Amino acid sequence: MEILEIDIVTGKKTSIAADSRKALRALTGAEVPFAVIGATALAARGLPRMTRDLDLVVTTDDAWAALDALNKAGFESVAPVDREDDPEAMYVLTKGTSEVDLLVASGEPESTVIAEATATAVFGVQAPTATLEHLVLMYLYSNQVRHQGDLARIVVETEVDLAAVERYLAEVHVEMLPVLLERVRVARNPPPAPERPKRLKKR
Repeated sequence: MEILEIDIVTGKKTSIAADSRKALRALTGAEVPFAVIGATALAARGLPRMTRDLDLVVTTDDAWAALDALNKAGFESVAPVDREDDPEAMYVLTKGTSEVDLLVASGEPESTVIAEATATAVFGVQAPTATLEHLVLMYLYSNQVRHQGDLARIVVETEVDLAAVERYLAEVHVEMLPVLLERVRVARNPPPAPERPKRLKKR
């Protein structure tokens, strides 16, 4: 996890570790069901990549309790929070230079991710964390290039149980099975890199 604590520009340690511990302890103390996802979960599972925020997911039913707990821990939403309406799909909260991205989900696969997350050390704190199989599921529903890259890394660099992911999709969203199989195929057999341009001859 240490790689996440370093500012790639200055080389100095950031406050992300200490602030993340506060956020995780706040949600745990308030007994809010949640899961660590995103790059922090990847790092906890042995696949670190740079990030400047802590990604968490809760269900719609627990959104207000999660926001209350994070507010008490010193995190403030960057946008006004309207509690007269249904929760937003995402809240970005900050504390100093640290950021928490709180994903609020009303269905699958996030409900399963939260229910089946396993306790894992995250910045020295035990917190429910998405498994590799959960992360594959979540990245499967994203078209962001970095998420497709994360999915490919999981497929190529770990012993992820893809059969379990296939079983889940067969029961919950069978239309996504071909998408999974195609992304796994591309991850294992990436297209060749384009040829470099030839050096221009000096006149």
